[in-house]
Amino acid sequence: MKAIMYHYVREFADDHPNFRFLDVSNFRKQLQFFAKQYGFVEKEEWLEYISTGSMPRKQGKVLLTFDDAMSCHYQHVFPELLDRGLWGIFYVPTNPYKLGTMLNVHKIHLLCGRFEGDQLLEIASDLLTDEMIPDKRIKAFETDTYRLQSNSCGVTEFKRLMNYFIGYEHREKILDLIASKLRYSFSTAEFYVPFGKLLEMAGEGMIIGSHTASHPVMSKLTYEEQFLEIQSSFSVLSEVVGAHLKTYCHPYGGQHDFNKNTIRALKACDVSYSFSVEPREITSNDFVRYRHELPRYDCNYFKYGRVS
Repeated sequence: MKAIMYHYVREFADDHPNFRFLDVSNFRKQLQFFAKQYGFVEKEEWLEYISTGSMPRKQGKVLLTFDDAMSCHYQHVFPELLDRGLWGIFYVPTNPYKLGTMLNVHKIHLLCGRFEGDQLLEIASDLLTDEMIPDKRIKAFETDTYRLQSNSCGVTEFKRLMNYFIGYEHREKILDLIASKLRYSFSTAEFYVPFGKLLEMAGEGMIIGSHTASHPVMSKLTYEEQFLEIQSSFSVLSEVVGAHLKTYCHPYGGQHDFNKNTIRALKACDVSYSFSVEPREITSNDFVRYRHELPRYDCNYFKYGRVS
């Protein structure tokens, strides 16, 4: 089986000329390509795998997953799946629903979509002080993050700085200061799938899973903090998840982004299976050994999946 990971599936917007996304037309073409080339995993086949480890009879079929519960998933993705009789797994960070605030990771995406990376990096550098950037693990994050992305000048450095290096107690304040200096405002209500629409999607056969509460790099947190991120997210999602087995995907998704404490917390929260990011197929061995770090391909590994 091939699990495919998507984030933004949308159309070009003039007010965010640098935004990275998969165009809706290419998403349609990729679905057609997958249907012809591989076929799709039936929902019953997937649930059988999760229950027993039994693989679908036909090898290499595609499973669709979508991260972050962005409004484009309801506006563009959901109708396309319904029209084709398909289903998908949608992973939801829950603080936007609980607190009514935009996640910092998405503030970063929007700023990078609207402004030039060098400009953002220059403003951030002026605002940051040494005590805001702990030394621990900086070397690993410098080498392991954003290896597969091709960003314009300054964007990779800005994203790495704000997602990995800066202490989380400072990140929101700095991002809001950057936005203020640029006279830019974030619109939380328009960015995420409304909670009622998540219920609608679940009612139409989509699986809704947890993407933590605040989308942190989990490996930067203590066990107790990680447990709370997972437990609180499922508490918010309990009305949507219903009787489905609990499922989760790691924020950012690389092996450096979670650790043994994450796996321990997932088991303590009775989560059935979880996805990471690793470009290989799911095997029967994963069911036994790696059910909390199941591999997923980014959509850009396949025809029509290159982001704009």
